[in-house]
Amino acid sequence: MVAMSHPTRAAHVAAVLLCLIPLVACGGRSVSRNSARDLIVNSPVSTFDKNEITVRSVSLTGQKEALVEASLHAAFRFEKVDGKWVIREVRLGKRPWENLDEIAHALELVKTEDTRKMLGQVASALERYRSNNGALPGFKDFVTLSDALFPTYMTPLIRLDAWQNPLAAFKTGSDTVRLLSAGPDGKFGTGDDIELSRSFGP
Repeated sequence: MVAMSHPTRAAHVAAVLLCLIPLVACGGRSVSRNSARDLIVNSPVSTFDKNEITVRSVSLTGQKEALVEASLHAAFRFEKVDGKWVIREVRLGKRPWENLDEIAHALELVKTEDTRKMLGQVASALERYRSNNGALPGFKDFVTLSDALFPTYMTPLIRLDAWQNPLAAFKTGSDTVRLLSAGPDGKFGTGDDIELSRSFGP
């Protein structure tokens, strides 16, 4: 039986997996494969050596953004359970072995917190809209609500939660709005839904 890893280590690995590495330190207008690899290796959360990273492609998605596709060295520890092999632990770069279930759980916690922040940003945008216009915007769903708020009151445009599923919005009163994410399972009306209800009355 493999040893269980510490939850805080799993959370750190989750942070590594979710980390967006800024490509602003390359010095030039374009990003090469070598410079992208160097940025990944030298990132504060990186645990990889140069020979453990293969950058396969670099695509500029804007004047200040680039998409880097890379292969990273990882090792997996398997265990036979009831006659079937299952993955128990994973090791990224030079990091210790981590329990795969704990990493998945840590990733869900990070995404849940990110989604709560998104809903908070929308609520703040609604407050600014009401302050400037004297009433909340009319809307039939989250798309029409975000259209009313972007870009004057909300930037960037928010429409999807951290799992890339559509958000929902309901007007539950003349001055009350309910913002909702389906949560990790992607299904509304289940126990993992993430909700923010806010009253914007006087």
